[in-house]
Amino acid sequence: MLKLSGVQREENIYSDIYDGKVWKTFLFDDSTFFTPKTATTNLSLLFNFDWFQPFTYTQHSTGAIYASICNLPRSEKNKPKNIIYLSFLSSLKEVGLNHINHYLAPIIDELLELWKGWKILKTYQYPDGLDIKVALIVGLLDIPATRKLFGHGSAVMKCHKYEKRSIYSQEYKKTHYGREYTYKISTTESHRKYAHEWLQCNSKKSRDNHFKDHSVRWSKLLRLLYMDPIHFAVVDSMHCLFLGIAKWIIKSIFVNQKKLSMKQLWVA
Repeated sequence: MLKLSGVQREENIYSDIYDGKVWKTFLFDDSTFFTPKTATTNLSLLFNFDWFQPFTYTQHSTGAIYASICNLPRSEKNKPKNIIYLSFLSSLKEVGLNHINHYLAPIIDELLELWKGWKILKTYQYPDGLDIKVALIVGLLDIPATRKLFGHGSAVMKCHKYEKRSIYSQEYKKTHYGREYTYKISTTESHRKYAHEWLQCNSKKSRDNHFKDHSVRWSKLLRLLYMDPIHFAVVDSMHCLFLGIAKWIIKSIFVNQKKLSMKQLWVA
């Protein structure tokens, strides 16, 4: 385990999760949860969820929910032997919206027990056993999975980080967020409030209307009382490279609008 996981490095220099605000301020019983002293007992999980098609000539989607242990060094945490496979979802198509909660439920049950504490009877380095606690503090996902698992609405409704509703442009025939740059950040309290209200709606129509107004639905992740659906939801930017989004942005904004020439973009 990484003993540096609780060390305070230079301010405003971020080289790993250990330098972030969540890691430095996450609490348990009013005490800092992640410290060098607790690096082997207080563990944090980063989870991911994505879909893939396992067969070439059939329409069949398989989803996987898996996690890595953030306390491990970067050279170790994402090795296959250190990945924790939490659930596999097999279907003809991706599981829709709040139905993902059926798959999250048993995972959350286990995480609730791990948050209370779990006794490892014996390890090579600790023959007398070890008491550990585990917290799920990061969801690193693509945009659709982020919104689905944390209970946020789609991007055409509202930003999942800020209190900003999208608007439809007749000129460009698409939704956007305008040209404001001073948005009010959403709060965990308001998200939980709207999620509980959605859960207590007694009909599909009332849930749909509530969701249309607030762009929040219930997620089983909220059973974890420490869960912050705003700050723990991190969009995996690598998808922007794999799906060609970064290339599209460069081409449509900088090249097509002649802000930069191809020669200026050339990298030797």
